[in-house]
Parts: sequence; structure tokens; C-alpha cells
Amino acid sequence: MVCSLIQRVSPVWLLAVISVWVAISPPTAAQTTLRIMAANTTSGNFQSYDPGEGTRIFQGLTPDIVLIQEFNIGDNSENDIEAWIDTTFGEEFVYYREYDAQIPNGIISRYPILESGEWDDPAVSNRDFAWAKLDLPGEQDLWAISVHFLTRSDNTRNIQANALVEFVQAHVPDQDLLVIGGDLNTRNITESALQTLGNVVNTRPPYPIDQDGDIDTNASRSRPYDWVFADIDLQEYEVPVEIGENTFSHGLVFDSRVYSPLSDVEPIRRNDSDASNMQHMAVIKDFFIPKQRLGSSPLRSCRTITENVSNGGWRQYYFDIPSGTTQVEIQLMAANEDHRSDVDLYVRQQAEPSLSSYDFRPWLNGSNETVILNDPTRPELSSGRWYIGTYGYLGGEYSLTALVDNCEA
Repeated sequence: MVCSLIQRVSPVWLLAVISVWVAISPPTAAQTTLRIMAANTTSGNFQSYDPGEGTRIFQGLTPDIVLIQEFNIGDNSENDIEAWIDTTFGEEFVYYREYDAQIPNGIISRYPILESGEWDDPAVSNRDFAWAKLDLPGEQDLWAISVHFLTRSDNTRNIQANALVEFVQAHVPDQDLLVIGGDLNTRNITESALQTLGNVVNTRPPYPIDQDGDIDTNASRSRPYDWVFADIDLQEYEVPVEIGENTFSHGLVFDSRVYSPLSDVEPIRRNDSDASNMQHMAVIKDFFIPKQRLGSSPLRSCRTITENVSNGGWRQYYFDIPSGTTQVEIQLMAANEDHRSDVDLYVRQQAEPSLSSYDFRPWLNGSNETVILNDPTRPELSSGRWYIGTYGYLGGEYSLTALVDNCEA
């Protein structure tokens, strides 16, 4: 398919001393607020945004990035699309859209598009996986991927999900942020496609809801069709969606028939989500993105730190092991008796660990885990820099201690 891109945006002598960098949530003074929206909110008889209801939903929810499906406007000329982007979002917004797809996917962004394109969807011929690499303020770029899976079957959607995961693993650098969203046409939250996508983004609950607590996004509000999924790095920065006096801790499923008061989201009208042939609700999530990575305080051996990590989030540490050290024991413990918490321990030499790249991972339930490094381990203990990661499988508060030679200095 032809692509269209329009661009407008401690001293070493003490063996028991370990130097540790602790990754913490950056302060709001150095953050960029980011609202990401998945939207297949066309209406009328031609799968387009011309009738106006979907356009008003965009205007009322004010997203910074839209993962849009069925991206049809007027005669689909650049003039018609640019004019609609300018009046709906603002002249500073840019977009990427598949040109020769019948119901194209696309990305609309407040931030400049560095690269863009499409990856082949093996299950359907009238659209592909649209992607754009966005230049966010700060050190990390964001890859935004807009998808529209088929209604045909669970198996077909899993084929599409597997193909997408392969493209992401081949093309998206680990250090960049990633969001996948759109109309997945999933019938329930246990579909294999969601489990497959979980290899590259967080697809576990909690999920966005409307004011009635409903996660479903089809027109009759009975199936969870539409999603915004962040990778583990972006997930760490998720914050509640706040509109007027309303707060949605894990994102919003927007239904104009349910949301109140509509004065919060003008010019949206009460029946916009009930428009003719509007088959989906919009989904939004908010994030605070750090403009730079910030360091924190050092940690001495045998002095316990207490931290908290969110569901799907990470905290990363590093430590420098002095030469002559014979054993390092890393202890992760639950900070309280909350049985709902589950934090996992990862250890890796030379680089920060991730879900797929690590040297040691205890694989235990709960938050009490230990890794011991010594000569028999593989890789064996050696001086130099090692990394510790704590991952919020369910999240929770934990304590972390690093013991060097049993703290005998």
C-alpha cells in the first residue's frame, strides 16, 4: 500500500559499599502530559467521519495522539484531510494515513512524526498495521501503532497479533516507548490475541472503564472491542484520566450516553455515541512522560530500601561490585502482608533487565524472592556493574537489600 505522511512537530576500599542508581518517577516539573486515544468512531453509511459525531468526540476529549481506524474524510484528498485535522485538532497536529486502503488505519499526533509506514496484516487486504515514530520532548521516542483486527474469529485475530508482535520485535528498539491501540474486535478479555500482544505490551487489568464501571466498547456495550495498550516503559508513566471533577484511574471508555456532565466535553452531544452505524466507543489513557531520565540517591550494602512499583511497571537499579567480592545476595521482600501484591525480581549483568532479557529470575509467587551471585552461578559473580529490576506483576510495596559478603567488611 502507498503511504502518506504529512509533517507540519563512595569509596572503593570498603567492600560492603555498593553504588546503586534507583529509577524513580520523575517530578511533574519535567514532564509532558500525553493523552492517547483509540478511535473507530465513524458513523453514517460510508465508514467515515463526515457526519460529525466522531469529530465532536475528538474535539471534546482533546487527545494528543489518536490511533484511528476507518480514516476516511471527504474525498480522502490531502486537502480534505488536512482541513479536517486543522479544524478538529489544531494546525500543529500531523498525521500518517494509509492511502490506498478501503478503511485505512492512521496516527494523528501533536508531536512530529520522525518515521512512519505500515506493516502487512496477513489476514485482511483492505488495511494494514499503521505505525509512526513520534518525537516526544525528552530522551525517548514513542512508536504508535494503529490496528484494526478482523471480526472473523479468535484464531484469525491471534494470527494478526502474532504478526504484529513479530514486526514490533524486529523494528522497535527496546529503549523507545510503545503504544498499540485500536479496534481489536476482541469478544472477551481472555482472547488469545490479547495474550499474544502481552509479549510486547501490557494487556492485563485493570482496564479503562466508563462512569458505570463498564469496560466494554462496542455499541451495545457487551464486548471489549477497543484498546490502548502501553509497553512496560510507557505503562510506568500512566496517570489517571481527569476530566472536570471526574477521575478514571486506569483510563476512560467514553460513551456520550453515559458520561456526565457533558459540559466537561463540549461540543459532544448526548446521542453522539449512538449515531447511526457508530459501532465503537472511544478509549483514552493519560501519561506523564519525563523529559529526561533522573538519577537518585546511592545505597549502602545491608541498608534496606523500601519502594513501590505499579502493576506492569518497573524500577531499575544498578550496583558496582568491588573486586575480591565472593558473594552477593539480593533480597526482595514484601513490605507488608498484602496478599494482593506481587513484585518480581530480575538480575542482569551489563544491561537493565526486561521481561525477555535477564540472567536471574526466581519465578516465585508473591514478592519474597532472592538471588545469590557467587562463583558457581552462571553467569558467575564478577566485579563490575550488575543491574537489578523489580517488575510489578500485580504491583505493590516491597523492600530490597543487597548483601555483599554477608555484610562483613
